[in-house]
Amino acid sequence: MPGTLKTIFLSLLALIGALLALALVSSAAGWLPSLLGLTPGSEAQLGWDLAFTVLGGIAAIAFATYYAPCWPRAHGTSIWSLLVLGAGYGLWMMGGDFPQWFVIGLLVSLPVQLLVGWWFGRRASRDPR
Repeated sequence: MPGTLKTIFLSLLALIGALLALALVSSAAGWLPSLLGLTPGSEAQLGWDLAFTVLGGIAAIAFATYYAPCWPRAHGTSIWSLLVLGAGYGLWMMGGDFPQWFVIGLLVSLPVQLLVGWWFGRRASRDPR
């Protein structure tokens, strides 16, 4: 039983760490545009936000995949599912407020985030043999 509890604890830690990685990338996306002189509400700002949304998703999926004690792709997919739900909710509630290129870019990026996150989070071997 202690081994099972350890696995559950490490799984939860990997998922929480992934959400923290997402928050860290999102935080950087919030304060960097003012340093670069991007005007709020401009097309450049929206492109910046889309790029960092994708980077944050990749970072979170990669973190969960890399640090999962078992079933790494399932951990990455669970984070990805939260991202899909968040993107779907955001587009449902505010989709008309964004230009069409932003909405399409966000939806197209979701499978890319999963695949690239899995790729960055992979490990050569989990078996110590």
